[in-house]
Amino acid sequence: MVLQKVSASALPASWQRLKDRLPRAGDVAYIFFIVDNDAATGKPWCPDVREALPVVEKYFAQRSHLDVSVVSVGSRAAWKDPKNVWRTRWGLKAVPTLVKYTATGEGDGVTQSQLVEEDTKHVEKLLAFTQ
Repeated sequence: MVLQKVSASALPASWQRLKDRLPRAGDVAYIFFIVDNDAATGKPWCPDVREALPVVEKYFAQRSHLDVSVVSVGSRAAWKDPKNVWRTRWGLKAVPTLVKYTATGEGDGVTQSQLVEEDTKHVEKLLAFTQ
């Protein structure tokens, strides 16, 4: 699957509200959190994102059965703000971050697990994470 860029407005207010998109126990969705492109270079402002993005794109392109979206956490200034919505409501601590959301089937149940920064650059870690 080609990574689908999704605007922030297309997502619920917090990760816990993803339950509406994962109706059955065991349903899984992935979101790859990256950063905006630098206006001067046209490339992501974060060097870790620049390195991880092609690896993650290629990995998911070869696995069309996996549901994955890409969301930007914003500019450098927006991401560095401690009140950034991705930090406060979505639990992100670093970028790039690949998050796996899984429906538990219990009430509001959605769990999350994360593959962060350096780990997103390694195919073997992506493979273990998406199993």
